[in-house]
Amino acid sequence: MASVKAVLGEAVAKLLFPEWTIAAARQVSPHFRRIELTGEALRKQYGAGDKVQVMISGAGPRTYTPFAHEPERAAVSLLVYLHGEEPGAQWGREAAVGDRVRVFGPRGSLPFPSLTGPVVLFGDETSFAAARALRELRGPAAPLSFVFEVTDPAESEAVLAELEVGPRTLVRRGEGHLLEVERELRAALGRHAGADLVLCGNARSIQSLRAALKAAPAPHARQKVKAYWSPGKRGLD
Repeated sequence: MASVKAVLGEAVAKLLFPEWTIAAARQVSPHFRRIELTGEALRKQYGAGDKVQVMISGAGPRTYTPFAHEPERAAVSLLVYLHGEEPGAQWGREAAVGDRVRVFGPRGSLPFPSLTGPVVLFGDETSFAAARALRELRGPAAPLSFVFEVTDPAESEAVLAELEVGPRTLVRRGEGHLLEVERELRAALGRHAGADLVLCGNARSIQSLRAALKAAPAPHARQKVKAYWSPGKRGLD
């Protein structure tokens, strides 16, 4: 017989994490998979930059930025970065059409609808979906620039081209690469007067860039920060 604690835990999970269905799953590249989910909650509009949390059996929730929302179909897409053997990557590799998953959200994360002028966004592979969500919101002609630190520029370029995020600069991770990222961010801010600056992805990279921009300020409007992960730690958001 199940314990009272287990029964209550399952009841809470059903209340907070309703079940959605995987409607499609496609390998975009060796390390990225696009997964389309359907669920009744998706018939309602949500804010671009919001997050959803997928409950991974035995590992707790993993957070993703939804994009390609189709309310009439109650559908949304996630981009899963298949990095290493962590539970989220394993789920992404094994996800199959027809699987049922428990999902919490969408709910607030990065407030993209409040950014109405030019935007310069820094991120990494975990930020590609956020970039796509911002581009969907603002349209193909909007003054947006993206600077990403990545492990494999060729693969990342192919994924970002498919996502149609628009103008972007990719910097390969390596010794001193954040100095190049900083230069690219300053150049982008120089091209977009009064731009909002969004920093997301790796917490350590964000911390380094914020310190550099504080020591020698680059003109920009608001600054929005959202750390998605940090080396040696579970997802932060």
